[in-house]
Amino acid sequence: MKIEMGAMEECAECEGLPPAELFLCASPSARHKSLLASYRMNLKRGRKAVCDMIVGDLWRFMELGARERAADLLLVLRLFLADCPKGRSLA
Repeated sequence: MKIEMGAMEECAECEGLPPAELFLCASPSARHKSLLASYRMNLKRGRKAVCDMIVGDLWRFMELGARERAADLLLVLRLFLADCPKGRSLA
């Protein structure tokens, strides 16, 4: 899977995440794909809004100490951003 670095860095910068935190060495499971599909149902609000939702949920899980759930969302964010065509903004 090819990941567009510019989109990841753009989202990371916008959401206050260090870009290095967006790189994982995990394989997506059916649960990750299901989570991604649920977020994609909100694409009518725009890619940036969906990115904001994923990152907001990720931070909430981190604050609650639910690190496994946060890790799941980090992978979902990576999958979501991988679909962003090169040179295309999240807006």
